[in-house]
Formats: sequence, C-alpha cells, structure tokens
Amino acid sequence: MDLLGEVLLSLKIEANSVGIFNCGEPWGMAVPATTSANAYTFCAIDKPFWLMLDGQQPQCLHPGDAALILHGRAFSFASSRDASCIPLADYWERNNLPRLTPGSRQGAPLRGLRLGESPYDARVLTMGLIIAGATDNHLLRALPDLIALRGSASGLFPWLPSLLEFLAAEQTSATPGYTATASRLAELIFTSFIRAHSLSTAGQQRNWLSGLRDPRISQALVAMHSRPAEAWTVEKLAKLAGMSRFSFGRLFAKRTGQSPIDYLIECRMQLAAELLLEGRVSIALIAERVGYQSERAFRELFKKHFGMSPRSYAKQQEEENEQGGG
Repeated sequence: MDLLGEVLLSLKIEANSVGIFNCGEPWGMAVPATTSANAYTFCAIDKPFWLMLDGQQPQCLHPGDAALILHGRAFSFASSRDASCIPLADYWERNNLPRLTPGSRQGAPLRGLRLGESPYDARVLTMGLIIAGATDNHLLRALPDLIALRGSASGLFPWLPSLLEFLAAEQTSATPGYTATASRLAELIFTSFIRAHSLSTAGQQRNWLSGLRDPRISQALVAMHSRPAEAWTVEKLAKLAGMSRFSFGRLFAKRTGQSPIDYLIECRMQLAAELLLEGRVSIALIAERVGYQSERAFRELFKKHFGMSPRSYAKQQEEENEQGGG
C-alpha cells in the first residue's frame, strides 16, 4: 500500500478560483487569516514578487517559482517587502468579485485584476482553494504553512508553472469544459505541491511524514490507516514492525511525536469526522466502522478529541465552510 498516495487521493478540493493580477510597482495585497480549509497557490510569471507570513522569513518568488500557503494563515504578497498592501476584503468588495465558497464552480479565470500603478508589466497568477476535511488531516498538519517550489522543485515538476498558466489562458477558459478541467487540475496542482515537499524534505521533523519514511514505522501506519476498526494493540503493531514492544513504542514516538495508541485514536477520529461530514451513515455505524462497539464510548472519545459532540462538529464545519473563501 502506498500510504502517501492513498492519503493524497483522499484530499479533495471543494472549490477553486483562478485569477491573474496585472501589477505595476509599487503594489501589494494583505490576505487575512481564514479557516484551515482555505489554501492559496501563487506563480510568478514576469517579474519577482514577495510572499510574507507573520513570524517567517519573507520569500521572493522569481518567474518559474510557485508557492502554496496552507492552514488559513494571514499573509501578504507585494512588489517589495515594504510596499503598502490593500486589504483583500476591500479590494474584493470594491470590484464586486465573486466569493469562493464550497461547491462553487468557476466558469473562467478572474480577469481585469489590477494592483499598483500603470504600467502593469508584471503578472501574478493565483489560485484560491477550499480543501475538504482539512481540519484534522494527518498529512496536512505535518506540512508547513508555506511550501515554495523553486524552479518547479528542481525538476520534480517542471510543468507546474505551465499548468497554472494553462488554467488562466484566454483560449483555455473560452472553450467548453473549462470548469471540469480546472477542478481536476486544481487537485493535481495541490497534490503535486505536497508530494514535492514530502520528497524533498530531510525528514528531521517529528510528524506523520517522518514516520512514513521509516520502513518499520511505516508498516504500522499502513496497518492503522487501512484497517482502523481492527483491535490494535502496541504489541500487535510492534509485531508488524518486527520490533519489541518497548523499542517500537519508543521509535514510533521519536518519529511521529505521538504514542502508537494516541496516533490510532487520532486516525480513527479523523476517519469518523470524514464519514460524519459525508452525512450518509448514522453515528452508530460510524462508531463501528472506526473500531468502537459502544456508541457511547465513541461519542466520549470524539468529544474529547474535537471538544464537541459529533453533531456539533458537523454543524460547525458546515458553518465554517459557508463563511470560507474570499
């Protein structure tokens, strides 16, 4: 089982919106913090520009570079690090632009977007995304707030900037089928960023990706993800890894930052949340599918993990999705 591949396949883009900003120096835009479901991609087309997140070193993107911003972090992008930035909400309202909401479908890229003063000789291609089930996803939580691909990750994905430009091209958007094509390519672009990051990082962090890179720990991770309802114990998982209980528990915590049982519970709760948001099965059946014969025990664990009951969680996610996007 390719666990990284399976998790990447499970990530779904609920909505996307492509736009091209035509910019003339000086220019800048400030994007406020949003929910964890919101993400943004950027690609420099003609000239370099800066991406700035609070608490992080500013990043300069050159033509051919691309970046992904995750976790709903506030940020700004501008012609220089000290350029004045227009608030996104003010710009969107002033130009009467459509909001990005779950399930929305964009029939064509947003055009006529201008920042700064004439001559508008620099283009910045952007894509806003809404990610389904992003709240408690192991993979997404292991990722940094900003992933920058320099020259398309040194050859890993040389087609990425071209693909972004294809989505925004006049001849592409003017043809039938643009909406479906944009939706599929948005998922490809999003997962390509994540895969490039996972392949290029050194793996020194204590997180899901670090555990996945260890062949022994990976065996246990695959087992828990593929058969979450099984009555797993540390002993059973250690046997799969070919290790003693003590050595396995210590190495698992070193690689992932969690004990095997804490990880198992989190894995089950994430799956339960996904099933809950799908709204197709009862809470009792969800409990059974994630390994709990007692619905009451499941409800208690769910509340302990998310801080609210399953029904309250579903309601909150629905409300956040309605408010998301800009």
